[in-house]
Amino acid sequence: MAQSSARLTFNSLVRPGWGIIGVTLFLLLMSIKPCLGQEKKAETWMGILKVGPQQLRLQLRLKPEKDGSYSGAMVSLDQVATPIPFDTVKRTSTQLAFEIKKLGVSFAGDMNADQTAVSGVFTQGLKFNIEFKLIDGWKPAKHVSTWVGKMEAGPKQFDFQFRIYVDFEGKKSIQLDSLTEGINGLEGDFEQEGDQITMTIPATAAKVVGKLDAEGKELGGTWVQSGAKIPLVLKRIPIEQTKSPELKRPQTPKPPFDYESEDFKVQARSVDSNYSNEVVLAGTVTMPTGKGPFPTVILTSGSGPQDRDETIFEHRPFLVIADHLTKIGFAVVRYDDRGIGESKGNFIEATTADLADDLEAVFEWAKKNTKIDSKRIILVGHSEGGIIGPMVASRNADVAGVVLLAGTGVAGREIVLNQTRGIAAVAGLPEKVLDLQDELLRLVIARSKEGLPMDGDFVESLNGVFADLSEDERLKYGLNDVATKTILVFKSKWMKYFLEFDPATTLSKTHCPVLSLIGEKDLQVDPQLNMPAIKRAMDKAVNQDFTQVLLPGLNHLFQKCDTGSPSNYVTIEQTLDDSMLSEMSSWLETRFK
Repeated sequence: MAQSSARLTFNSLVRPGWGIIGVTLFLLLMSIKPCLGQEKKAETWMGILKVGPQQLRLQLRLKPEKDGSYSGAMVSLDQVATPIPFDTVKRTSTQLAFEIKKLGVSFAGDMNADQTAVSGVFTQGLKFNIEFKLIDGWKPAKHVSTWVGKMEAGPKQFDFQFRIYVDFEGKKSIQLDSLTEGINGLEGDFEQEGDQITMTIPATAAKVVGKLDAEGKELGGTWVQSGAKIPLVLKRIPIEQTKSPELKRPQTPKPPFDYESEDFKVQARSVDSNYSNEVVLAGTVTMPTGKGPFPTVILTSGSGPQDRDETIFEHRPFLVIADHLTKIGFAVVRYDDRGIGESKGNFIEATTADLADDLEAVFEWAKKNTKIDSKRIILVGHSEGGIIGPMVASRNADVAGVVLLAGTGVAGREIVLNQTRGIAAVAGLPEKVLDLQDELLRLVIARSKEGLPMDGDFVESLNGVFADLSEDERLKYGLNDVATKTILVFKSKWMKYFLEFDPATTLSKTHCPVLSLIGEKDLQVDPQLNMPAIKRAMDKAVNQDFTQVLLPGLNHLFQKCDTGSPSNYVTIEQTLDDSMLSEMSSWLETRFK
């Protein structure tokens, strides 16, 4: 299924995606009114966010600027030590407050009398009391050198860039960029004794230990993490050759736009018990110029916590689609998942059925909008969104059409087995490991279906699946803790529903025009597995207007690619291939304009 952009969520309540490792980076911009009568200084605030048994250290950094505002960063030290931007922030002598819309995060607190502590409420779906204390700490540092290297970890290769900084006291620190994964700015410690260097990265519990050569231009060392020790050679390059941490996304639309755009909010009808009065879906609708009413597309995202642009690795595919379709005469509605961005609710407890109820609420809202033609509303869903669209269309005869962008046609248990093996095979895992991986997944899927506990002896039995592999092989392929990690994924409410739901049951009841697009190299929704199943369901529905297109050379995100591996999503600059946009817009224009 489509992945999340691996957004940081400080309560760690993020449904894991399949086969993606990455962190979306942001620049933090703060605008704060100056405290009159006081000389403003750089500040560091620390707080402990208690989430069940977890304690997450949050750090707020404030740096005064010449214009009286502040700049700085917020960092989750126990997750990925990357600055997160505030959309709004207020710092006075009596209060500190901020908001991060993309994560649905906000904080508001009151200062004590001497402005050394601020106590308040941190909100991200749930509410947590937290106190931040003013400490001595972060100061701006100067970038003094850059080191690059390639590490081979089993079948995977990672390109690293280490940026070395020195602060005003002469203390060195690092920022690690994993260029392969699009993970930038992981902060760490730098220690040197003679020609021996140690770099520690707390966010990943990893360190690099190595020795400088005589010229000080090469560091021969070892990457140490989770018991594994992997050779890593770093070479010093001129600072001007340092790669920018910013990812190039040339297709992202930029203002000014020649169409209208407005935000909206919708109360969802079906909600979980914890949020019976708080599930509100927030989104954006773009309208062509003119009076309307316009044919309208509603975009629904794939699995994982998604914002209205379906942002992933700084790609914003739904924004690209909205811009493209609005320019050819369609209104386009896109919205944040419940509990994400500006929407309210509890995302972690939501199943695919709950998310279908959310889409239906947006659909009902759209029908009442005077600029939208209620008889020409098309549901366009990517990945899991391609399951959700037919769920709504099958029970609403007034849905005008459905577009499946990498939508599935078989039950989730088949998707999980198929995509996990396909992704691992492209990564280079040998057949014997692929077979053992399948065995483990089948055991967990069966256990989940039976509703039996996944602990104790069962965990031991799963670990036993790889008993015939050597310790070196288990380390090489990252299998030592795979049983525990897999069980955590399969315990979620969403996964239990996803495994058993067969999208053919609603596809076979969908009688409006349907377009199904799948990339030839999609490893997450395999066209060979899903296209025939979707066709069978459409035949059962006796659907008279069904179109299915296999798009050559495209992956799950509809990018032009070589292998289809999710590990390449971040490195590909293209957000959406023109062939997908052309097929979809042509189909829509023919039927609905």
